Amino acid sequence: MAHRRSLVESFLLYGTLAIGSLIMFYPFLFQLLASLGSSSDYYETLIVPIPTEWHLERYVRLFNDTVLYKLFLNTLFRTVWFVFMTGFLALMVGYIFSKLRFRGRNGVFLALLVLMMIPSTVTIIPTYLLFARWPLAGGNNWLGQGGHGMIDSWGALLVGGLFGYITLYCIFLMKQMLDSLPYDYEEAARMDGAGVFVRIFLIYMPMVKPILVAGAIITFVTVWSDYFWPMIAINHLDKQMIAAGVTMLLTKQFQTGQAPDYPAIFALATITMMPPILVYLWLQKYFVQAFAMTGVKG
Repeated sequence: MAHRRSLVESFLLYGTLAIGSLIMFYPFLFQLLASLGSSSDYYETLIVPIPTEWHLERYVRLFNDTVLYKLFLNTLFRTVWFVFMTGFLALMVGYIFSKLRFRGRNGVFLALLVLMMIPSTVTIIPTYLLFARWPLAGGNNWLGQGGHGMIDSWGALLVGGLFGYITLYCIFLMKQMLDSLPYDYEEAARMDGAGVFVRIFLIYMPMVKPILVAGAIITFVTVWSDYFWPMIAINHLDKQMIAAGVTMLLTKQFQTGQAPDYPAIFALATITMMPPILVYLWLQKYFVQAFAMTGVKG
């Protein structure tokens, strides 16, 4: 009886997961098939558009598009910057909260956790005003008046959001991981005369590699698909990110009165979403390992 119950529970569990996976995979499958077929295949579809003729030239045209190429380079540069800075801040701040002893440490860390619960949309207007009134930037005087500050510049893209939810979350994961490591490492390193940077980068960093990689995946996916802040902070296409830039291109196409070419739009969306998918598939073993290790206490 117990064995039969176990089989039924396993069947229900894996069946539910399989159905959920199919539901989540369906939009991507629809998008991919629609991008490869003709417009008639898309408009005549019932469940999924089965291509009757293949149109790979859509992808060739997109890869040769200089505007799209510029958007990809902009997004890649910003994403790599965020991945590096988020990992650096997570490692440094996580070490401070985990291994250093100072008054008010728990209170400050609790404040960081509280900040994680504040939606980013609540702070978007103050953030915009902060960058618009940035002193001595964009024509502003030292009081932050007279110009546009860091709005419509790389400064807004590289600094805006850097100390947001993703960085705070990576700091939290890093502290949890470092808490699981025995304090003996810290004491032994100090007795050997190792400085703080030696302890962080030569002793602890190799031990927390899964957390760094997991944080890099989360940061890469989030920053690559970031739409809201670039759309607000950047007005010109030459500095724009891929998600907001694609929207601007499609908006211009619709404003000219052209009939929307949905298969081409699907091809553009497929190309846009491929880098995060490839990064996750490449590093997914570290992603799973990281969350398994943060729950282990030493």
